Amino acid sequence: MRNLKSERGGAGFGLILAIAIFLFVAYEAKQFGPPLIAQFQFQDAVVEAAKFSRGKTEQQVKQEVYTKATEMGIPLTLEVIRVMREPTNTAIQVSYDLQAEWLPGKMYRWTVNVDEASMLF
Repeated sequence: MRNLKSERGGAGFGLILAIAIFLFVAYEAKQFGPPLIAQFQFQDAVVEAAKFSRGKTEQQVKQEVYTKATEMGIPLTLEVIRVMREPTNTAIQVSYDLQAEWLPGKMYRWTVNVDEASMLF
């Protein structure tokens, strides 16, 4: 009697499922990777702007944050950037929306809130 589960030329359901899952994960990484990387880089830029704001005015700090956001392709306006300066600290608050294509034709949107406060010496 011959074995019906021969390995010759056959691709099992598990292999097809694994390839489908791999393709889905690769597609999602391509869609969500760039916005998430830009989000984390922008958050680092806000931290840096707060730390090194000693000799700057509120407007200069706000413009610096806005310039970094436009360089990274983050959609925000000057109105959503709040800078609070005191003699010993600087606080920056930014809230914006990002979006990525979850499935073909389906957009996923999420809100990012960046709150950073830094003491000045």
